[in-house]
Amino acid sequence: MTRVRTIAAVISAIGLSVLAGAMPALAGQQVYIYAVIHPLYGRIGTLTDMINRSPEATRIDSHLRIAVKLLGIVVSRQETDTTEIMHGNLLVSLQSTTDKDGQHFEVHGKAEGNQFVVNATNGSFTGPATIAPSDPWVLKRTGEQTVVFTDTGRITNMRISGGDYETVSVNGVSISARHFIVMGDKRQEVWLNKRGIPVMFRTIENGTPIDFVLESATDAASDATIACCIAPQTSSGGLAR
Repeated sequence: MTRVRTIAAVISAIGLSVLAGAMPALAGQQVYIYAVIHPLYGRIGTLTDMINRSPEATRIDSHLRIAVKLLGIVVSRQETDTTEIMHGNLLVSLQSTTDKDGQHFEVHGKAEGNQFVVNATNGSFTGPATIAPSDPWVLKRTGEQTVVFTDTGRITNMRISGGDYETVSVNGVSISARHFIVMGDKRQEVWLNKRGIPVMFRTIENGTPIDFVLESATDAASDATIACCIAPQTSSGGLAR
């Protein structure tokens, strides 16, 4: 039962809060699929991010699907669907629904003047207009940042540090990526490649690291793989094309 409670706590924390480098300058819609990896139970699900950019706004649709099994029996399940709309660097709308182990949660947030107002199943919250969603795609700088958790609507302050390049292994491939560390009520990390695309990110809950590892990246308009996202490191330290 201890393992079951630990897994449930980890899943409740998967609305990862990270604020990362500039969004990659890619036109149209891109689809990124991440494997969700637990150190004990292995692959427990997927996260699919669909990013649509236009001159007016950026829309991020995320779909998290997790099922944790013990001896072939599902002991914890979560499905979360989130839509974020950004105007430039400002979050103007956040809509989220989560079904987790028989419970249903909703988050509805919108910009109102110089504030961002959230009405959620767990309560109402208000933050500054400069608030960022808990999403590795919108990591912008190091320092202090106010963040809204996309799955609960809770608002908190976090501190982002790091940003230096290091080599990280993604699906057995060595990639040069910037490593950021986010500290709040828990430690979280994100690795961005040279185009600002998260190739891996991590949340740590009660000492257990949960990794989100990029498996595929596709331009939905042409159905072509975005090879630059997961290309191996060359001998000169650059990214192979």
